[in-house]
Amino acid sequence: MNRRKIAFIIHKTNVDSFDWLVKNLKSLRVPKGFTTEILPVEGEKFAAYNEAMKKSDAQYKIYLDEKVAVQDKDFLNGLLKIFKSDKKIGIVGVSGAIQLSTHGVCLESAIRCGKVFLGDKKSPLKWTEFKEICKEVDVVDGWFIATQYDLDWQQENFHGTSFGDSAQCVEFKRAGYKVVVANQHDAWIWYTANKWAIDNPSRQKFLDLYSKDIYPLVSIIIPTFNRPKYFQLALESALSQTYRNIEVVVSDNSTNDETEKLIQDYLADDSRIKYFRHKDFTANDNWNFARHYNNPNAEYVNWLMDDDLFYPRKLEVMVEIYRNNPDVSLVTSVRDVIDEEGKVSTQRMPKPETLNRNMKVNGEDAGRMMFFTGKNYIGEPTTALIRKKFLRDNDLCWTDEEDGFYSLIDISTWCQLLTQGNMIWLNDTPLSAFRRHVKQATNWAGNGAVFEVSWARIFKTAWEKKVFFRSEQELRYSLVNWLYSASLRLINAMKENYYGEELVTLEKTMEAVARALHNDYKIELPPRYYGAKTDLGRMS
Repeated sequence: MNRRKIAFIIHKTNVDSFDWLVKNLKSLRVPKGFTTEILPVEGEKFAAYNEAMKKSDAQYKIYLDEKVAVQDKDFLNGLLKIFKSDKKIGIVGVSGAIQLSTHGVCLESAIRCGKVFLGDKKSPLKWTEFKEICKEVDVVDGWFIATQYDLDWQQENFHGTSFGDSAQCVEFKRAGYKVVVANQHDAWIWYTANKWAIDNPSRQKFLDLYSKDIYPLVSIIIPTFNRPKYFQLALESALSQTYRNIEVVVSDNSTNDETEKLIQDYLADDSRIKYFRHKDFTANDNWNFARHYNNPNAEYVNWLMDDDLFYPRKLEVMVEIYRNNPDVSLVTSVRDVIDEEGKVSTQRMPKPETLNRNMKVNGEDAGRMMFFTGKNYIGEPTTALIRKKFLRDNDLCWTDEEDGFYSLIDISTWCQLLTQGNMIWLNDTPLSAFRRHVKQATNWAGNGAVFEVSWARIFKTAWEKKVFFRSEQELRYSLVNWLYSASLRLINAMKENYYGEELVTLEKTMEAVARALHNDYKIELPPRYYGAKTDLGRMS
């Protein structure tokens, strides 16, 4: 290996462009004691790069798109200085993604750095600036890639002209090297093209091969019970996510073995699935196993109810938002309502009128909207993706009181998250579907009473924590509104000739709330008791 030699390797597809670049390169100032060579390559781009790499004995190789024109005639000295500053630096680029977008396109990533002139109008582009000699990145843009070590390009997997460069960056990282963008006073190069193609098959291949290297792990957790048909649809919706770096954790307490038999083929074909069979678990046991599951390697978690569905881009979209918005603690979206057969209903889940577009909402304001409407517009557990660090001891809930009691645990969790940061609301496109059917827990007679008791406890917690309510008047409004709603629940139960333990608990809770209105808002709620029916209920 000649340590004082620099090779320029150029993929040649157009004679005029190539000749222009060669003329440009010959005008460079070559560092003292160094020599250069220019190697044109033709045919399959990354196979040709490999062939030229093996032919050249130069330690330093610069892979250039033929549409590049070098602007800094002295850039080779700066490049060598970067390589000599750290032997672990394997690749130097002029621009790249500090954090590669979840769709895999480097140039479209939100968090980038570097400088370049772009297009026939020579528009100067620059991204995040830095003071160091170079900045470590996920991948660099393929129009300029300089190396000081040789690693084979992935010619077997990438046969077009795109994503093989991003793959090479990840391969260098796998080998223990750093990929960096140079700190340039002025942009080193001008990429003269106005258009460039994104080869989608190559993009998919790149994401298949390298998602685990680049993106954080997401745990998808599915508790299931005696509905294999819906469960299979939910499972397939999880496995079909365009975001690849996932694990799917299934906790099954079915009373029969239909789900266990169904999942065997999936387990054989997809190593991302973890299946836990709990024949003796109650509904509470199964749900609490799911909610306490914690893979320390996973940064995000999304619960998926076994009768609901994820839409394919749900995690891709939501993870990208979290990664680009460190102040956000909750990402949610509108969701479809589907029926027993999966048909999308014209019905829409309730939401505040102000949420009429994609928007960031202050966490306190987002919580207040939920409290004053009395509606869970944020969604069921399926709807929102959660960054685990915002959870309370990696658990769904706001306080210890809620452990083992899962009615409105989603609302309670949203309260916990909204005290940690802001919310992103995605209004344009549904990213999940909530199924309505006759076997849901929401359809058994006492469920409404359980919901109301849970709301009362959440109001109490918020008031004691001094969040979401800004005055006694606001609390009073919510409590009076709650009493009205709770009264309607009692009336409806009476119309159905139903009077179970949960109705008794609701009546006692109403008495306690009414007393609090005339006792300095000290809310002292009775113990919860709902009888056996609650233990047999299902969260959905």
